[in-house]
Amino acid sequence: MKSILNTYCLILITILLFSCNTVKQNSSGVNTKGEKIIDSLLNSAVKNSEIPGAVVYISRYGKELFHKAYGFRNIGENIPMAKSDIFRMASMTKGLTAVAVLQLCEKGLLSVDDDVSKYIPEFSDLKILTKVLPDSGFESVPCKGKITIRELLTHTSGIGYGFQDDNYNALVIKNNISEGFEDDDRTSLENIQRIARLPLLFKPGEKYLYGLSYDVLGVVIEQISGMRFDQYIKKNILDPLEMKESFFVIPENEQYRLVAPYQPATGGTGLEPTSYPDTKYPLIMTRRYFSGGADLCSTAEDYSRFLQMMLNKGIYNGKRVLGSEYVEMMLSKQTPFETGPSDQGFAAWVTNEKGAAEGPMPKGSYGFGGFWDTYGWVDPSNDFTAVLLLQMYPTNIHKIHEKFRTVTYRILNEIKPVI
Repeated sequence: MKSILNTYCLILITILLFSCNTVKQNSSGVNTKGEKIIDSLLNSAVKNSEIPGAVVYISRYGKELFHKAYGFRNIGENIPMAKSDIFRMASMTKGLTAVAVLQLCEKGLLSVDDDVSKYIPEFSDLKILTKVLPDSGFESVPCKGKITIRELLTHTSGIGYGFQDDNYNALVIKNNISEGFEDDDRTSLENIQRIARLPLLFKPGEKYLYGLSYDVLGVVIEQISGMRFDQYIKKNILDPLEMKESFFVIPENEQYRLVAPYQPATGGTGLEPTSYPDTKYPLIMTRRYFSGGADLCSTAEDYSRFLQMMLNKGIYNGKRVLGSEYVEMMLSKQTPFETGPSDQGFAAWVTNEKGAAEGPMPKGSYGFGGFWDTYGWVDPSNDFTAVLLLQMYPTNIHKIHEKFRTVTYRILNEIKPVI
């Protein structure tokens, strides 16, 4: 009996010694080597004043692997970044808007091939722009087509963004149209009615042009649901996903967590506060206009819940948010256009064979990015999601997101979730 006990003790000691010699993991699940790689990239970027700060969140197999903050929430006030800090997500809102539209489709309340004028009658008399006049008036010709919900979802509606085209911007300014980030008392419907009065830049379905289509979809959601856009998103997406740190208007007692935006310093190296004027919109408690394409604010961990739902084909924590067939629709190629390394779905660009060959994201991976230098992506083949939030405009010139993707895949085979 004594010899058997001695044998068991030797086996136990051997196991413990072997465990001590394996690669160490930190409390979040990334091994020490992997953590140092990410730390090196982002600490160096902060030290070299390439970015003010960042928050990273990585999950695999539905479990948190890595969650860490770097740099500063506010450089001028010397406030360190915290993992729970809130970022302006801008166009990362569009993913939630697409899900909301497909929820209504799933309920039989709309079809993606419906004419948008069915819900917003002002879009029934379409025109195509031929010339912008010196006084910011315009000349146009009648458009025989219609704008469908699908064309709004794929940015093929003919509606643009003013900041991308000086001529079109003259019309946007003259007609007092908001492109998101608004601080006055207009409603979403009032803003979209102004957009409907402008001519289209081309016949719907003719080509791709990133623009205000998702703001129009926000109002479609309002018209069908009878709820304000932000309230619909909260009830039907944020709450089921337990995204308790995501807001369209940040509560007063949480506003200190909003990250200050920066830009590369003019005339030299370093950073300075962004010159972009419209940064206060998340703090305006009386606001009534909510952009379907731009207004969500969130944390890295919270947005990862949305990505995890997408990865789980519409389910989060046992709750179905969207049917799997609609998630598949959202991530399927939706236009006939040649789009290079990724195929255009609804709000998402999905890596195709060409993109996979270019690397590092494998075929079927997809992501969502935003104006303020935020990005998150889903990799179904490796069962993980990753979010890197910066807060800059103009966006940084140092390709931090690209470098982050590269190092994430470098350490992917070494990181394991803590069970």
